Amino acid sequence: MNIYHLLKIYQRIKSPRIKLLGILLLHVTKRRYVSLYIDPVMACNLQCQMCYFSNEDERKRLYGKFSDEDIDAIARAIFHRVIRLQIGCGAEPTIYNHLEELVRKGKLAGIPYISITTNGNLLNEEKLQRLVEAGLNEITVSAHGFTKYTYESLMKHGSFEKFLQLIEALKAIRRQTPDLKFRVNYTVNEDNIEELPIFSKLFKGIMPNILQIRPIQDLGETAYSNFSLKKIREKYDQCIIPLVRYCEQNNVTCIYPTQENLQELASEKGESPHNDIINYLPYFNLSPFEGWRNDKIDPYTETFEAYCKRTHRVRFIIKNLFACQRNKEQTGEDRTKALNYNIR
Repeated sequence: MNIYHLLKIYQRIKSPRIKLLGILLLHVTKRRYVSLYIDPVMACNLQCQMCYFSNEDERKRLYGKFSDEDIDAIARAIFHRVIRLQIGCGAEPTIYNHLEELVRKGKLAGIPYISITTNGNLLNEEKLQRLVEAGLNEITVSAHGFTKYTYESLMKHGSFEKFLQLIEALKAIRRQTPDLKFRVNYTVNEDNIEELPIFSKLFKGIMPNILQIRPIQDLGETAYSNFSLKKIREKYDQCIIPLVRYCEQNNVTCIYPTQENLQELASEKGESPHNDIINYLPYFNLSPFEGWRNDKIDPYTETFEAYCKRTHRVRFIIKNLFACQRNKEQTGEDRTKALNYNIR
């Protein structure tokens, strides 16, 4: 399955009503449409300056781990409706001792696409090989700089040497398993925007399948506090557009923000509630916070279908189908501050 081809199709659909109708159809026909984002453990080996793990108080608050019984219950309750299993959302999945088993359970449940997002500092070729054999389809590596100084400054306790070693390990794995997707997530800010042109040199010999350029956003109490997008917008044509073109020439899917989206992110306007609903419905997030079973689904007592019935999902979608049409008629727009990236 090419998940990015599906994302391109979804992106091209501009009408919120059509998107809602599509979600409704997939839901009532009991098809897979859920992207499950799961953090099996709330911890990280690094303290990236743009992340809440850089804040001592937040690190004390963010803790928890799913037990083997929790993972089995989650698998029984929801895996049959999942089209994509994303392991690692707000924490580091390679800390979890049973990561390989989680990937294998997802594959045995028939999930078409399984990916992990990691800083990669705890991975080596042997561990990667075992994950691939378990059924991993994609590895996403987060990087906040393409030079040693910037990488290690923004990714506290991170090692640029280990990052380079991971790239070499991926070269070896890809020679054996060319279908493994390799993605790089680059969170861009005013201090690393000018390192984007290094991309082509750094990944020579193992071109990622996907590059996502993510503008910095305020995640709360973090060590890094410069959330201005001014320099990013000023350097857009010099640093982002040439990289997008390079990716096009080298068959790399590039996911990047438009100038208009950067402007919207910097504005004081609020989010159109219907776009917010569309962004929320296909995604399901689970993290082992205290009381997580009361927060959303309790997989020990209900299936995904039972959860949707309890929360009146069909009624909710139908209600918003009519509401978003009224909003369109009244305002003439469907404003969004969500990161509706271009995908090329």
